[in-house]
Amino acid sequence: MHFLVKEVPSCWYTVPASPLPMLILTIKGAVEMEGGRALPAMSILGASRCHYRGRAEPGSRFMSTAFRPGKLSAILGCPVDEFSDQVVDLHDILPSSTCHELSERLASARDTATKVRVVQDMLIRLRLLEKPHAPPLILPHLWLNKPADELATCLGLGTRQFERRFLATFGQSLRSFKQQSRFGVSLLQILLGQLPAKTWAECALSFGYADQAHMNRDFTRFADRTPAQLMRGIAGQDPALWAFSFNVADLGKFFVPSDDLHVVSVQDQTAA
Repeated sequence: MHFLVKEVPSCWYTVPASPLPMLILTIKGAVEMEGGRALPAMSILGASRCHYRGRAEPGSRFMSTAFRPGKLSAILGCPVDEFSDQVVDLHDILPSSTCHELSERLASARDTATKVRVVQDMLIRLRLLEKPHAPPLILPHLWLNKPADELATCLGLGTRQFERRFLATFGQSLRSFKQQSRFGVSLLQILLGQLPAKTWAECALSFGYADQAHMNRDFTRFADRTPAQLMRGIAGQDPALWAFSFNVADLGKFFVPSDDLHVVSVQDQTAA
């Protein structure tokens, strides 16, 4: 599990859409989301099919971690599709006593490592509780390229039953998940500077899009920028794109989080 602890720039910034739900904890300051809503101090960001925009108070600092499909539902005891495309206050999910304890322990923790252990302990305790929820749907990654009816047959399920189980585990339909997987793989290659061709039109075909316009539509929906705009912004160190600016070693940890609850690494960043 990879935790990001970061001081966020005080400007309007973009958080890309993600098929992975996230836990976000405000350590200091506050964030205004687009539309005027304040980001809850302790919140779950569900699997999202569109990007988010926010603006932090100067000096605001946050901790976040992402969960692989099925992991968050096992911890919270409810299907993650209930959180899809939503920012949910943790107080609306967990008992108030649990939220109060977490808040108090985070406030008293003096350093980043201690704060991470506080959150880790809470997640482990929640996972060990018995909960009346259906087991998550476990699929080998390469199977996700198959159509729904073929997957249902492989698992011994009816197509409708498979679709319900997939939605409860992944937070979105198989079609939406495939779209985001294509975007995620393409984005990762762009951020790593590993473009498969010399022109964007050729890159689009290599990434699995019908054409460059198709790729640009997906990127604008998921990242608020076309690939070309994204590369220019990152090269120019646009503070609004801090969520896309990580070194090579950390990119894999964000895009492919560990299945385990033990801490794999902690990235503690302070905005320049």
